[in-house]
Amino acid sequence: MNPSQRKQAQKALDALPKRERDRIFEEARRKRSEAQKRRRSKSRETADGERVGGRSRPDPLIDWVLRIFIAEQASGQAGSTGAHDGAESASDSFVEGVVVGLSRRWAEVLPDMTGETTPEAVGCRLSAELASRQQSGIAVGDRAVYTTATDGEPEIVRVLPRSTVLSRPDPSDARTERVVAANIDAVVIVVSVLSPPLHPRLIDRYLVAIEHGGASPIIAVNKADLLDDAGLREALDRIGPYRDAGIPVAVCKAHPETGEKDVDGLRALLAGKTCAFVGHSGVGKSSLANALSPVLGIDTGKVRGQDLRGRHTTTSSAMHRIDDPRGTIRVIDTPGVRYFGLGDVSPEELRWSFPEFLEFAPGCKFSDCTHVHEPGCAVKAAAASGEIAAVRHETYLRLLEEIRTGKAPGDISERIRPMPDEA
Repeated sequence: MNPSQRKQAQKALDALPKRERDRIFEEARRKRSEAQKRRRSKSRETADGERVGGRSRPDPLIDWVLRIFIAEQASGQAGSTGAHDGAESASDSFVEGVVVGLSRRWAEVLPDMTGETTPEAVGCRLSAELASRQQSGIAVGDRAVYTTATDGEPEIVRVLPRSTVLSRPDPSDARTERVVAANIDAVVIVVSVLSPPLHPRLIDRYLVAIEHGGASPIIAVNKADLLDDAGLREALDRIGPYRDAGIPVAVCKAHPETGEKDVDGLRALLAGKTCAFVGHSGVGKSSLANALSPVLGIDTGKVRGQDLRGRHTTTSSAMHRIDDPRGTIRVIDTPGVRYFGLGDVSPEELRWSFPEFLEFAPGCKFSDCTHVHEPGCAVKAAAASGEIAAVRHETYLRLLEEIRTGKAPGDISERIRPMPDEA
């Protein structure tokens, strides 16, 4: 089947009741196992005991599932469970849950709760097909289905459709997507007022990616205890355009060296939500999570003194549960970055990624106004009058130029390194 047919079949499969999907997956697993046995029987053994011939690696399970599903659709059988009641006990081996940790070819999945007891995460291997596209095919926060394979080891057989996603292009191949987190309500962009210094341009990039992926942004300004009142006011002035655009801002103290903790504002914003903590290395993402729940005990590190650049203490994403009387908080702590690409965001999508533009855009003379050179542009007029922060319109123009030309940004601060007067 071609990619379009495959996508349509996957969508129709996902619309089936869980019991019916489980039945098809169980049938596919059985048939795949039988086919693999037949392949092995066609292999031969050499004089030194080596087995050659036949295929040793089974086909991806999802391929078998889609073939069976399409065949049943053609015969009018798909969606009917009455003739398959005997498969119910077999389908019980399929379990849905949320991915809470990832490593190479391996995932930790927290099963859905069936009682009052909190379940433990289950280690599951990734199928060969899923492992080959792990960076885009599965992420912490994904909902996945796993089953016990023939050798008794749990295996993820399917990743369910995502509601939201935060992704970025692979630094070594812009055509490849790296999914940072999935099914998140909010993305917390963590910045520090000092050590490392605050660079708004990374915030700009994250905001575009968050809008593109469907989640809501929150800015957490950390290490407020490292500045006096005047210094803190000056730092917060740099965040002012984002607050004016309606983006929630929480000022936090969660520095492991000073021992001060104040994350009440952030806690209130996160109650009952699943969120991802993102930002430059060393801004204190893990320290914030520890301040929200000291029992987590996530490793933290210091920034490097010679250039104030952060160390990569967190090397892989993981989800942590934080109890709160207003609603459980689930935090995905992600590795720090020094550059965040825009991926496949189009110029048209970029225009809608600046929420402060939305109030004025209907007043533009042209409905397809790019807010760059057109006469009668209400957004440019608002930026000139101060109704929109001029720095935000300048940011839009800079990012638009990058998307149109495909060139990496040239300003050194774009890559989130300290400026000479900040070192």
